[in-house]
Amino acid sequence: MGANISLNCSMTNRYVIAWYHLRAKRFNLLISAETGITGRKFLTTYNQNSSHLKMTADTWITRATLVISGVTESDVGLYFCGTKSDTTEMHFDKPISLAIEGRHAEDPCTELQKKMLTTQME
Repeated sequence: MGANISLNCSMTNRYVIAWYHLRAKRFNLLISAETGITGRKFLTTYNQNSSHLKMTADTWITRATLVISGVTESDVGLYFCGTKSDTTEMHFDKPISLAIEGRHAEDPCTELQKKMLTTQME
């Protein structure tokens, strides 16, 4: 715990992107951004916790990355990347599961050597 982790999302031909977190039956918007008029700028429009979350994009804005700094137990859960273009519909990639390896609900241990594990759900 305490490590930084990056989650990637493809956004080819999309103009708006948002990351959501599902934990304990709560679906929360974490951060959202959109491309500028020229399609070459990436502007954050909402950030729930700017000291803990940031979003970056590659040069051509075809891939957006959610960076979670100082991962804690509360970050465990499912992450959804939603994108949209000119329509009002948001399209979601497959969810990404964030878990702490070796951690069980009844296990109160929080050793620093525990690894962060992300898996792309199929």
